[in-house]
Amino acid sequence: MKINNCFCLNTEHDFLSWYVELLGPVFLGAKPAEILSFPQRKEKDLIITNSIKGLFTNSKQVQYKELDFGNDCIKMFFYNPNTLDETLKEARNLKFLKGIGYPEEYSLEVYLAQLINKINEGNIPDEIGVFLGYPLKDVLGFIGHPSLRLTKVEGWRVYGDTRLSDEKRNAFKMAREAMKRMLEHTTPEGIVLSA
Repeated sequence: MKINNCFCLNTEHDFLSWYVELLGPVFLGAKPAEILSFPQRKEKDLIITNSIKGLFTNSKQVQYKELDFGNDCIKMFFYNPNTLDETLKEARNLKFLKGIGYPEEYSLEVYLAQLINKINEGNIPDEIGVFLGYPLKDVLGFIGHPSLRLTKVEGWRVYGDTRLSDEKRNAFKMAREAMKRMLEHTTPEGIVLSA
């Protein structure tokens, strides 16, 4: 169930399983990162948020940064350090990020800190698409590159040739389905701690 861009579920097992499934592409390296919102309206909401933080605090595969977005939700940026590092170091992505003001000398920690600072200032910058693993052409199209026309909306806005975008989306979907199957045999805690 979705409430004003924050998600909530009924039981602790449900919500832990749901979040681990949702983060399956990040766990399995198909997606470098994901940004999620957690409501903070009731005591139950705080319990859920603290359970998620506790679950991921000891994870080596998926780490998180808490974002200060100034509303009734906490936003958390979950990321796979290895996959995110590889994604940001791709030549085209790195050139693009440097071109919009990221440091000339690449460092995952510095680039991530710059993104988080921008979000904490109150807006989610367009380049977050690169951090989330979307093809650069789709990020450029979203920003308004004149040679890229909107082709379709399926998971995100796809611009130009759809093949790379379709491959990415299918990889994300397959990883989430794989995580769902894993959750049929293992607890969310077991998956997070064994990764």
